[in-house]
Amino acid sequence: NVAYSYWMQASSQSSRTLTEQRLFRMIDCLVISTVLFRSELLLLLAPITLLELSMARIRFFPTVLEGIKAGLASLAVAVAVDSWFWRQWMWAEGAVFWFNAVQGKSVAWGISPWHTYFSSLLPKISGVALPLALAALVIEPRFRRYMLPAGVFVGLYSFLGHKEWRFIVYVVPIMNLGAAITLSWVIKRKTLAYRLLAVALFGALGLNFLLSVAQSVISSQNYPGGVAMQRLHELELHHFSAAHVHIDGAAAETGCSRFGEIGSQVTPYPWTYSKDESHIVHQDYLYYTHLLTSQPEFHRHDYEILEQVDGYAGLARVPLGQLKQTCPSAIKELVSNLSLSKLSKETAVRLWEECSPVQIKKEGRIWIMRRVGAV
Repeated sequence: NVAYSYWMQASSQSSRTLTEQRLFRMIDCLVISTVLFRSELLLLLAPITLLELSMARIRFFPTVLEGIKAGLASLAVAVAVDSWFWRQWMWAEGAVFWFNAVQGKSVAWGISPWHTYFSSLLPKISGVALPLALAALVIEPRFRRYMLPAGVFVGLYSFLGHKEWRFIVYVVPIMNLGAAITLSWVIKRKTLAYRLLAVALFGALGLNFLLSVAQSVISSQNYPGGVAMQRLHELELHHFSAAHVHIDGAAAETGCSRFGEIGSQVTPYPWTYSKDESHIVHQDYLYYTHLLTSQPEFHRHDYEILEQVDGYAGLARVPLGQLKQTCPSAIKELVSNLSLSKLSKETAVRLWEECSPVQIKKEGRIWIMRRVGAV
């Protein structure tokens, strides 16, 4: 968003020098973000830079020099920080780019048709903003300079087989800008038809917001692996100064990451964690004191279950009769808390659970297990 702000500020500057300065700040932001955080932003930086070069708003050699300076500075920071954490020379985002894009191994996580971003994922994350942004292309010609690189970015990313909405989420601010342009245009029209259209569009935006909140709530229930790692530490950290934990694929894919690991700064001896996928027979696991697994039955002879962690398992419709029984008391509690200025997260959650016509179904996903006899 900071990069986008510089990009848009460049259009309102009174001199070419100021315009170029704003665009260089945009390039700095995108280069730094590419090197430090998300390498896919290179596919967004490239079409934006080429567009600005073609419009003669920046010069070629100063632009290249600016990109090199920002790239080298951010690369030095990235390598220093990553190498310190990994205890070896490492550029983490570069390794991810090499694995996913150059070696093409991202396909191991699944392949989607080439049109998935345009036909499914982009409408999903943009909602009503997408058609409004398309309308803005006709209403406001100046918006096209922002929409074009965004479309090229999504098109380039479509060549990779593995597709997820988070890879293209960077175009959502552009969609929102287009939606704002269209809404502003509609509101300025004073006829009854346009006023009714404005009401309908604002209603659609409100519905879009509610759907986004619902999706966020559902997504928060979809990381049982991360919850399992947290619960493992809460249950066992005081009993094991050193432990060897195996994390299976399902746990790793649902939130078990290095950010949740416990090291020597907390315990006298570090806990160790493994995501080794080569284990086949029971004996391969006996080295580990604990398991975070989705297959407790496979390990039941050698390990005992400490806790089951539930995860998202779909949606279920709540009968109207049940809502009539549970919802009034939840609303009464909400009103009481609001009058006392004591609204809490627990009250909001209870209101959702007692009054929503649709409830989240949960079932066991990850099991925390300890080797029998481990001390």
